[in-house]
Amino acid sequence: MCAFFPEGISHMTKLVNLKLDEIFVGEGVRKTVDEDSIKELSASFAKHGVLQPVVVQPRDGGYELLIGARRFMAARQAGLDTIPALVLDEALKPDEAIEAKLIENLQREDLDPLDEAEAYQALKEMGYSLTAIGKRLGKSRPYVSQRVKLLRLHPKLREAVRHRTLTPDHAQAIMRLKDPEQQLALAQEAQSKGLSVHETRQRVRQMLGKELKWRLVPLRLNPETFEALKRIAPEGDVKRLIRETIEKLIKTS
Repeated sequence: MCAFFPEGISHMTKLVNLKLDEIFVGEGVRKTVDEDSIKELSASFAKHGVLQPVVVQPRDGGYELLIGARRFMAARQAGLDTIPALVLDEALKPDEAIEAKLIENLQREDLDPLDEAEAYQALKEMGYSLTAIGKRLGKSRPYVSQRVKLLRLHPKLREAVRHRTLTPDHAQAIMRLKDPEQQLALAQEAQSKGLSVHETRQRVRQMLGKELKWRLVPLRLNPETFEALKRIAPEGDVKRLIRETIEKLIKTS
C-alpha cells in the first residue's frame, strides 16, 4: 500500500474490520463509475467476502476512506456491514491525502481518459513535473503530456472522450483545429462515418488547407530480401536505398 502514498511519507497501519457506517467517503478522482464493474465486484464480495482491504485514516471520531472507493461501494451494494481496512496511525495532511488518492486511481486500468488527464494535472499543480509523474506511474513523459492536453478540448468533446464515444487519439488530431465549431463538426463526422485516426488527421489537414508533404507507403519484405538490400544500401540504410531508387526511376521515366 505504501506505493500509493506520497514519496517520503511513512505511516504505521493496523488491519481491522470496520463498520461501513463508520467510514466517511469524500469526493474521489473519478467523475464516472462503471456500474457493471461494481455489480460484478459486489457479487464476488457476496460470495467470497472482501479479500483486499481498503485504506482509511482517523477523522472526527470515525474514519475517512483514502483508497478503495470501488470496494467500499461494492461492499455496501452486497449488503455487507463491515469491511477489512488498513487504518493509518495518524491522518495525512490534506495535500498528502489528495496525492495518495490520485496515485492510487491512476494505477487503475479502467480510469477514463479525462479522469486520468485531470489527475495528472492535479499532480502537476502539486509540484510534480510531467517526467516525475510518468516515472512514478510507469508512463512516458509524452504519454502524460498528451493526456493533459485533452483538458484543452471543447467541453462537449471532453465529455465524448470521457464516455469513450471519441478516442483520445481522435481528439488529439482534432485539437489541431483552433476553431471550436470546426472541432465539433469534425468530431461528429468522425463518429458518424467511423473515420480512423489516420483519416481524421487527413481531414484536419484539408480543413487547415495544408497539402500532404509525403505519403506513407507500406512495404513488406521477407528477411532474405531485406538483408540483401541492406548489404548494398548506403550505410545499410534500406529505406534510403528504396527512396533514392524510386526517385531515379521517376526522373528517367
